Amino acid sequence: MCAVDAHRRRPRQAAGDLGQLMCKDRDLPDAVIDAALRHPEWRIRGALARNQHVDPSRLAPLATDPSGLVRARLANPHLRPWPRWVRPLPHDILVTLLTAQDGGEDGKVTANEIIWELEWSRQIPLSFFRSMAGREDPALRIRATWRWESLTPAQRAGLLDDPDPAVRETAQDRNWELDPERVEAELPSIRPSSRPFVLGRCALSPALVEQCFADDTVHPLARNPHTPADAVARLARHSEAKVREMVAARPDLGPDLVAELREDPDKDVRMRARLHPFPRTWIEYDVIDRVIGHGPECICPITEPDPDPATVQAGRPVES
Repeated sequence: MCAVDAHRRRPRQAAGDLGQLMCKDRDLPDAVIDAALRHPEWRIRGALARNQHVDPSRLAPLATDPSGLVRARLANPHLRPWPRWVRPLPHDILVTLLTAQDGGEDGKVTANEIIWELEWSRQIPLSFFRSMAGREDPALRIRATWRWESLTPAQRAGLLDDPDPAVRETAQDRNWELDPERVEAELPSIRPSSRPFVLGRCALSPALVEQCFADDTVHPLARNPHTPADAVARLARHSEAKVREMVAARPDLGPDLVAELREDPDKDVRMRARLHPFPRTWIEYDVIDRVIGHGPECICPITEPDPDPATVQAGRPVES
């Protein structure tokens, strides 16, 4: 590049840098937002897409921005380190990003790469996954299956019998998490690092529960909402205080176990059993674990709590 061209570009680069700074990390007047949305420089629109102080509904035009890089920044605006709290995007923006047929005119990213960024961003609330089960677009109904346990029995049944074969196939593939025999059959093929997640979230067969006790891998069982009552009772009397501590806040404890755990020799077990009155919900269990189980230096993300399995099983998903 010749010296003359470099000299001409410097004012434009300086203006672009200033525009990016103006659009970042602060609330903006409507006039500035409107000007940034229409600005010809994609970096300025991209800076606006990452602004967490602007009402996200005002950013809807960026979901169809000509630049895929701007769309990607809207899909995942977070630079490392990620913030603890992430605001959800409005449903209309989520639908636009998830159903896009291309990744923008600049060809820098694909539509699937933008969706990948969105998935990792934590900007999709559980309520949106539940709403997708009834959407007309089969691609959205497929995505509803990604949070299978958060759906009501009626929603799961509808997806399993969906008129679109791709939706049916995906739903049948996801339904294994609630089939104890299938979970047992699938577990050996799952990589070891993912097995604690399976044991902590999926419905387990009696043989698999017994295997966990035999192998002394019961920590996931202490958190699993599907752990049967007899196994919960054994966990409540486990020799390891940490296991009893995780059980002590469960909402499915009977009164006898609650009384025992409130008088447990370990102070942390007693605290969890006494902290909140019964009956409890699984959402309250999750909150107790987040508050007590993490110290003041914790930087774990603050996300929408999982739904209460009891209300989901009854066909009443918790709204967020």
